[in-house]
This record gives sequence, structure tokens and C-alpha cells, in this order.
Amino acid sequence: MELAALAVRLTEEASSEPLDVGRILSAFVESVRRLVGAHGAGVQYAPPGAAAVRTEGTSAELRALTADAAAWGEGPGYEARTAGRPIVDLDVTGRPARVRWPRWVPRARALGLARVTALPLSGGGVTVGALILHAGPGPSLGDPGLTRARALSGMAADLLSLVREVEQNRALAGQLEHALTSRIVIEQAKGMLSVRRGVTVDEAFTLLRNYARSHRRKIVEIATDVTEGRADLHAL
Repeated sequence: MELAALAVRLTEEASSEPLDVGRILSAFVESVRRLVGAHGAGVQYAPPGAAAVRTEGTSAELRALTADAAAWGEGPGYEARTAGRPIVDLDVTGRPARVRWPRWVPRARALGLARVTALPLSGGGVTVGALILHAGPGPSLGDPGLTRARALSGMAADLLSLVREVEQNRALAGQLEHALTSRIVIEQAKGMLSVRRGVTVDEAFTLLRNYARSHRRKIVEIATDVTEGRADLHAL
């Protein structure tokens, strides 16, 4: 029931307007922390083609550590995300971990962390991020907790893959709308210029294009000036 409730909550966040990936990640890490009994949790989200890695954590300190680790290119989350391989219940108190992650380990130890598990977020054959589970001194995550964490990470990966598709489709729709609007404005300007200057429509477009080039402006900007009455048509 708890997993189903989380799935419903994440789906609601993903379908909200406006789409807020940060809110989805925040809901995800807090729910995972509670459901698996971890000391804290963080997430790195970087789908293919992303300009930057989005990060989140269950506290201000873990948010900062997760973001810094992504920037450093170091730490369990970075390794799980880039290599696509899980890191399970690793002791970070010894020398091997310090050698492996020289910047991440001191920060983690200062926060009282002793063990870490990092799981790739993979959906549709693509790794889009990593879930990082932090534990203090004491019992490890254990098989039940790890099994639940794997299920949660798989569910989140599928959802984030869908979110990525929605973002891409919205971006494409916005680009198409802008292109269509620009074309309409240019066609209107061509018609107005053709009538006022006594030239063909093709010649009117050449006038617009040459004027835009000589003034280092976009054709749609000149066309907008024409349609809104700001341009001297005989100067074109």
C-alpha cells in the first residue's frame, strides 16, 4: 500500500501544471528515506542531453553534498549514475573509501554517515540518474530494505523517463508554435510591403531579408515592425 501511495503521489506531481521536476525529486527522496528506513537520501537526475545534473536531498546538508558531488564528478551517486552499476552497503569510514572519493567522504563523515548504497535510475534501457541512500553507524540496510529501494528506484526511473518525454514534447510544441507565429507575421509583412511598394510578394521578401541582414536583425523582427506600423516601408 505504501508503494502504491508513493506511485500515485509521484504521478500526480508529474502531471501537475507547471511541470516541476524538482518537486518530483523532492517527493521521491523523502518517501524513499521513510519507506526503507534510511538516515537520509539523495538523488542525481541527468537524462541524456541534459545541460546540467539536477539534484535533491532529504536535508539541507544532503542537498548540498549531493549537488557538490555531481559537480566534482565524485561519490557513490556519480559512480552509480555514470557507470550504471549499483553500490550496495559500502562502508565509508575506512581508507579505501577515502582514497576512492577524497572530497566526498570527509563531507559525508562530518554529517555522521557511515554506510552508503547508490542505485542507478534506469528506465527504458537508459540510465537517467542515481538514488543515494545514507546510513549512520549501526545496522545495514538489509535485504528487505534493499529490495524495496530497488523497486522504488525502478518505479522512479520509469516515471522520470516519462517526465523527460513530456518536457521534450512541450519544448517541441513551443518551438513549432513560435515558428508558425513567425511565419504568419512574415507573410503579413510581405503582403503589406508588396502593396505599399508596388512589388511582387517574392520581391517584398527580398527587401525584408536584405534590410534585416544589413541591420543585423532577424527577419521576424523587421516583419513585426512592419505589421505593427513602426517601420518606414519606403526605407526598406
